[in-house]
Amino acid sequence: MLCSIRANSNEKVFALTSDKSHGPFLCPKCRQEVVIRKGKIKIHHFAHKPPAMCSHGKGETEAHRNCKMSIYSALKTKPNVQALELEKDFGPVVADVYCLIDNVPVAIEVQRSNLSVNNITQRSEEYSKLGIYVLWIGLHDSTVKKQIDNKQCSPKAWEKWCHAAYFGRVYYWYQEDLLLPVHFAAHKLYVKESEWYDPDGNHQSAGGYERFSKRYKTPVATSLLSIANSFKAIPKSAWQQGTVSIPNCRLYVDRLRKWW
Repeated sequence: MLCSIRANSNEKVFALTSDKSHGPFLCPKCRQEVVIRKGKIKIHHFAHKPPAMCSHGKGETEAHRNCKMSIYSALKTKPNVQALELEKDFGPVVADVYCLIDNVPVAIEVQRSNLSVNNITQRSEEYSKLGIYVLWIGLHDSTVKKQIDNKQCSPKAWEKWCHAAYFGRVYYWYQEDLLLPVHFAAHKLYVKESEWYDPDGNHQSAGGYERFSKRYKTPVATSLLSIANSFKAIPKSAWQQGTVSIPNCRLYVDRLRKWW
């Protein structure tokens, strides 16, 4: 976690601008003591003292913390962004970054490996109850880049959920407040032609054609988009197909027409 509560004043503080002498520090959720971790390589942050049962901040990687901090810092410079807050606590949910963009309440959530589709669904429902539009994003890491370059991927469960929810888009954080939208198009596999003779000596052949893959998709990316300037608020009606189920929710979706 990048923020904690300073026990002496009960104020929210940043790890970036705090040091041990300002402590003790408390977790905003469980109110147990947390320690500040400051180094020369990793982003300054707070962590629970083990053993810890609280899930706040659990599963955050250095890349995840860097993403949150970069988005927050970039949005601070945007004139149409107000009420900006890092790790905003709403009770049932804590937004990685929260703000008003052109007076629209937006929660930006960075997907973590320990977040299941059920977690994403429940959080999206909670934000909807609060009247907040949620933007779920992943990280544009080396794996995503390789998949785009190779034009083949096998979407994870959370990616399938986001693709269905955001009208055929999945957003990956690139830098600052810039996201890369990606569509998962159908993927064709070539079935090699083969020949053989059956037990009766008859010549047989098969293959030599293309078929649609059930597992793989073709990722189709477009241009980078600014969170502050390229998205709009859209209410999403409940939808279900196969194993993917989307509840009634409020989403922050890009303004682009289909590029695929």
